[in-house]
Amino acid sequence: MRILYISILFSTFLAVYGIDSCRNLGKAKATLVEAINTLQRTHKLLGETRSPISSIEVAFHARLKPSVTLGSTQTVIFDQVITNIAPDDGIYFFACTFLRPHTASELHLQMVQNSSEISRGHAATGGGSQEGSMNAVVYMHKGDVVKVRHYPGLGSEIIHGDWSFFTGYRI
Repeated sequence: MRILYISILFSTFLAVYGIDSCRNLGKAKATLVEAINTLQRTHKLLGETRSPISSIEVAFHARLKPSVTLGSTQTVIFDQVITNIAPDDGIYFFACTFLRPHTASELHLQMVQNSSEISRGHAATGGGSQEGSMNAVVYMHKGDVVKVRHYPGLGSEIIHGDWSFFTGYRI
């Protein structure tokens, strides 16, 4: 199995960098072998020291890093592609806090479970606050998806990066 990983990584390296850029193939292969050995040692150490998480302890927390201009029903991606799939049936709590830039107009978001709205949030314009929030407690079946998206039918609106979060956990 280790040789297969080395071959795949080595082939990928050659495909990306080309044979001409790789003058010392033996050295490159040795570097890849060492990297794989380090990863395997780290995996083994983590496997021996981490405490198991029970299936009822499900949680996540993510932050939107860049500001994003949203179109109608566009899903907000919080730093990484988040699918928010429930690993088990149960009751879950979800919350989203968000900020619109002070130069932007209003911001309207909704939280959706599969294709059904479960919460709405709004950040108004004017002298008041620029933030909004929404939360929901829902029963989820294994495979259900919860996401945050721009409210349907509205023009472009901006959600501020670094200040917008999406959180959830099984109750």
